[in-house]
Amino acid sequence: MSRIFRTLLILAVALTLLSTAPFTARAEFFTEMGFTAFGNASNDIDNGDLYEAGGMLSVAAPLVEETIRIDFRLEGQVGAFWDYADGTEVALIPALRMYFGKALLQPYIEGGIGPSYNSLDIPELGTNFNFLSYGGAGLRMPLQNNLSLELGYRLRHISNAGLDEANSGVTSNQIQFGISWGF
Repeated sequence: MSRIFRTLLILAVALTLLSTAPFTARAEFFTEMGFTAFGNASNDIDNGDLYEAGGMLSVAAPLVEETIRIDFRLEGQVGAFWDYADGTEVALIPALRMYFGKALLQPYIEGGIGPSYNSLDIPELGTNFNFLSYGGAGLRMPLQNNLSLELGYRLRHISNAGLDEANSGVTSNQIQFGISWGF
């Protein structure tokens, strides 16, 4: 499959995921939607640095709403890589996020894993179809009218889970800034 065709395929899937998320969010299960910008840098590639920047559209549904709040999240993500290799990525990640307290600043921890497809041709991944997993922490600052700002960190890992002999994967440090609104 040519690189141009793979890139166009990734962009088409990403646009489909991102354009259907607002309609999915209107279902009674989901009560919040958000957009997050992110940037990350690999920390385990021997031949150079791999950087990525992109955006994430998410919907969230509360599972527990006590002193500790736990949300189920569905995140559609699209990003672009550069330096060590150029390419694009699209992913759909189911995740859990746990908020502590209801103060002005609400700390949270999170984790998720889901399918990822990218156009990178690097030996660390072996295939273009991979799994993206992450664990992270951050702060949420509620504002007025069900609007919140978020700042977070994730340690993320992409690998193919043994689908190919080459499977060392890529681990990255990710910083993100987002806005979310409840409805």
